[in-house]
Amino acid sequence: MKRLTTASALALTAALSVSGPAAAQSQPTTGPVATYWMTAQTSSGLPGMGGAGSRGFNPMAMMSGGGVHKSLTLQLQSSRTTASPHAEHLPPAALGVGPSLPLITPDTPQGQRDYDPGAPHDYGGSVRMLIYHGCGEATGAGQPVVIELSRNSASQFGALANTIRLSSPTPPSPGPGRTYGDWPNSRDSQTVPPDASLVGDHKVQGDYTPDIAFSLNGDQDFLAPLQLTGVGPNDASGLGWQSVPNARGYFALTMGANEAGDVVIWSSSDVAISPGMIPDFLSPGDLDRLIAQKVILPATTTRCPIPSAVLAASPQAMVKVTAFGGETDFTHPPRPANRREPWNIEHVVKVRFGSTATTMLGMDMSEFGADDENGGARAQERGVPAPPTVQDAARSILRGLGGLRRRN
Repeated sequence: MKRLTTASALALTAALSVSGPAAAQSQPTTGPVATYWMTAQTSSGLPGMGGAGSRGFNPMAMMSGGGVHKSLTLQLQSSRTTASPHAEHLPPAALGVGPSLPLITPDTPQGQRDYDPGAPHDYGGSVRMLIYHGCGEATGAGQPVVIELSRNSASQFGALANTIRLSSPTPPSPGPGRTYGDWPNSRDSQTVPPDASLVGDHKVQGDYTPDIAFSLNGDQDFLAPLQLTGVGPNDASGLGWQSVPNARGYFALTMGANEAGDVVIWSSSDVAISPGMIPDFLSPGDLDRLIAQKVILPATTTRCPIPSAVLAASPQAMVKVTAFGGETDFTHPPRPANRREPWNIEHVVKVRFGSTATTMLGMDMSEFGADDENGGARAQERGVPAPPTVQDAARSILRGLGGLRRRN
């Protein structure tokens, strides 16, 4: 029997590697020509903070996460260009927004910012951020994490941010060599009705995109609203919520301040994380990893008591709970079974689902007017100063956080 030389062995190894997994990964692929994202969010609670509109809300209902609002964001980008871009989304009748939603290409020049954060806020080193974390009556060792809010606090926030890594893909956006359109926009900014549904057939068409068609079923719809419990003045430590069907995980966050001017932050994460690190939407991979790291609560969770130390440090605070839904992805055409056949992708679609509830923790809502006008009128009749509105209370808490948002 002829012996296998070293050269022959290397050649055989190379041949086997080409016919294995590496060969499948080397399939010739082009595209996608178009990328389309639908982001469906259900919100309840504070007006202007992911909740209902600024008028006509019920303060008592808000305590349990009332005032339900649904929103939909559509984003399309394509490698095709045209002088006068035109595209539209044809939704199912169940969405309740009419037969067509125009996807408008923004006029903002490339590179221009929509928001100017302004100059970094100078705290002078006299303001601190106290960061608590974890569910339960008692706080864990090493809490709170104290950060002096100054121009030199970036490294401390960076250390907290490094505890988790997010790999979520970038949504469609304007850019060189591509055309972009979105909804809502300046031409059509209608609100999605509270009973809106995504179930049914969807189609996207235009002069810079291939035709996109897909269908969503009952498990691929807006998430149900979060109904919060344990947020009133007598039971603020028992934060909980009703289970949301199809939710894959939860995250809770409070933001407040104490009389000394410290900013007090608490989250349901088992580990300390940087404020604002967790977005309202997470990719399935990020979600699974963060649940394993105990940063995100698993879908079976319906209660997360806030430590008494947090309530003592900031008896009144804004609380936000996020329910993370899944994602639905479509690719056209599907990958060919023959891995040697080129895969020319025309379009990919991503649909994301989420639900949030925001309210004031530990606050007697009977002290607040239903709106500025009614609350002020009742106060005037009694000859006393007008009570603050819910918006006023929220603004007073967030005002101290404004500089931090600009800084980070």
